[in-house]
Amino acid sequence: MTKLNLKSKIFDSPGYSRDVKLSPDELSVFREAITEQWLAVIGESRPDLVPQFRDIGIENYHQLAQQLEHEKIWPKQNRCLPKASCNRIKALPFLQTLKDEFGDFAISDVFYGDTHEVGREEIYWRLVRPNAKNDVGTIHADKWFHDVMGMDDQAFPPGSVTVKIWIPIFSQPGRNGLMIVPNSHLKEWRYHGVPGAGGMKPVIDEDVTTIGAELMLTEPGNMLIFNEGTLHGGAVNLGDQTRVSVEITMVFPRQPS
Repeated sequence: MTKLNLKSKIFDSPGYSRDVKLSPDELSVFREAITEQWLAVIGESRPDLVPQFRDIGIENYHQLAQQLEHEKIWPKQNRCLPKASCNRIKALPFLQTLKDEFGDFAISDVFYGDTHEVGREEIYWRLVRPNAKNDVGTIHADKWFHDVMGMDDQAFPPGSVTVKIWIPIFSQPGRNGLMIVPNSHLKEWRYHGVPGAGGMKPVIDEDVTTIGAELMLTEPGNMLIFNEGTLHGGAVNLGDQTRVSVEITMVFPRQPS
């Protein structure tokens, strides 16, 4: 098997990789699992609307979203896939590809607000509606979240290192996706923590218009894998579909050598 040199790209330069892609069958597993949970959550508050949402599909969620209390029904805990779905995903070939590249790793526990679900692996998804600025976060590094939320003392063993997997499930390349600042993990950046709905959140103390964030061109299933210190953030969705993405955090006891 051809080596992708992921360790060098993640830990040296440029701090990220887009070399790994889901197969069509793997992408279907993600889409089915997310759609199942999406409809189940909608059904808890508005069971009468489930047939309509099922008919339009999650990529057209925004067409009916005004009939729901969007902010209320989509906290992180409602977007963490259940154990059965996580087990199906863990059996997919792409994870073996990553283990062949990095060595063995764990998937981080579910963590939101003051809740740490020990032993429950966190694979969660996001909805980003067209032109909805509040659906995307500001530029940040994952390490900042770990710091301001105290996750290094709770969710991760001492001395451990994390690497993020971001996977577009429904996306329109060039019109929505993830912004990344290449090689930003090699620099120090100013930030501070502020209280948020799901706990403390980091806010960058830099001019984000000058730091060189680039929109990554990623087809559905073309994942981005990046360093915990790499600056990134969601791009405002300029497409005509709802962007759906998945995030998985790989946890290593130490930086892979």
